[in-house]
Amino acid sequence: MNISCDGTQESNKKPSDPQATERAVSLYNRLFQLMDKGVMMGHQDDLAYGHQNYNPGASDVKEVTGDYPAVTGWEIGHLELGADRSLDSVYFDKMREGIIETDARGGINTMSWHGDNIITGGSTWDCKGNDVVHSVLPGQPKHDEFIQWLDRLAAFFNTLKDKNGEYIPVVFRLYHEHNSSWFWWGAEQSTPEDYIAMWRMTVDHFRKAGVNHLLFAYSPSSCTDEAAYLERYPGDEYVDIVGFDIYQFGDDEAAIQNYCRDMKHNMDIVTKYAAKAGKIPTVSETGWEGIKQADYFTKVIAPLLEPYKISWILFWRNAWEPDKPGHFYLPYKGHESAEDFKKMVSQPRFLMNQDINN
Repeated sequence: MNISCDGTQESNKKPSDPQATERAVSLYNRLFQLMDKGVMMGHQDDLAYGHQNYNPGASDVKEVTGDYPAVTGWEIGHLELGADRSLDSVYFDKMREGIIETDARGGINTMSWHGDNIITGGSTWDCKGNDVVHSVLPGQPKHDEFIQWLDRLAAFFNTLKDKNGEYIPVVFRLYHEHNSSWFWWGAEQSTPEDYIAMWRMTVDHFRKAGVNHLLFAYSPSSCTDEAAYLERYPGDEYVDIVGFDIYQFGDDEAAIQNYCRDMKHNMDIVTKYAAKAGKIPTVSETGWEGIKQADYFTKVIAPLLEPYKISWILFWRNAWEPDKPGHFYLPYKGHESAEDFKKMVSQPRFLMNQDINN
């Protein structure tokens, strides 16, 4: 711990990358410091579109609350193919603009990657066969092609620069929900050893390519205990942030109770491991599609988070309504839960964009 000229304490924690850029190190330490202040509010694709407004830059969160979320999530699936837009039809040029904008106002950017199945040519959700992960490892048939995919991602990461020409630090959430089996890297599609080898290969390749402005996040879906949580953990030297992904399914009281039980159980696991390993704990994906309870945020979400020291909670995206009606996880202007959400984030414990810059 260092002491600055004004007498305040400054932490000097180091991320997993020994060559991390100065801005990546700064973000890492900032995340630890902000946990003492509260829980950051996050939203996937917040600047990509709104549920009722498809214009890039539209933010349902800002329309409802008057402020942007502290954490903005982005999805880069299809970047590996050399496409000009993501699998959610967000142009990568516009995504870059959103990342730069978020960073310029002091917000934090995180990314997920639903990459295609390199063997079948199908989507992330194409789980035919159990050899995709193995096939991309060194010496295997798809290794060289997969490295080309990683190089395309690296090239994009290296276009993310602030006004001073410095690389913008980004949290990259790799190969998530891997303990379930709906992605080609899932538990039934790969061995723990191969999954860990792919993770390490990916991180090592970025580091060798000079991409040193990433913080890496690990996020399985719901786990029974710490042993299950760590079954495919690639090691502390490859991870900076630990989280989990859990959604509420169903609209009755039992569904809410099940969600609360699973959230508490997994927050127990993640916060305890984070404290032990010196990592940042998060709720990396969550939400209730359609939000069918007007006071959901003050009556369910806020009480759930109250006992825990969590860096952020990220709610999934608000899809453009004509494409996916009812597919939204935070309220848009006019929705019955909008005032309740605004009420929750106005509490000192919940941090929006302006809160983390004061």
